Amino acid sequence: MESQIRQNYHRDCEAAVNRMVNMELFASYTYQSMLCDFLEGHFLSRSVEEIKRLGDHVTSLRKLTSCEQQGMMGEYLFDKHTLS
Repeated sequence: MESQIRQNYHRDCEAAVNRMVNMELFASYTYQSMLCDFLEGHFLSRSVEEIKRLGDHVTSLRKLTSCEQQGMMGEYLFDKHTLS
């Protein structure tokens, strides 16, 4: 297989470079699917769990602060029970 852009290197050298480029290209296609699987399996599931947990905290804080006029006691209780 010859390079489309000639650099005046020896044919064996160009062939070795082309083989290396082709192997890296093949590996990038192979590992790209593995990366997608990793992101979906680990990173995104953790993110969803954290977002759900934060949403639950927001809901709890709204319930605590909606009963009071200023909501300071609700914030105190929320901080005491969830952040400590």
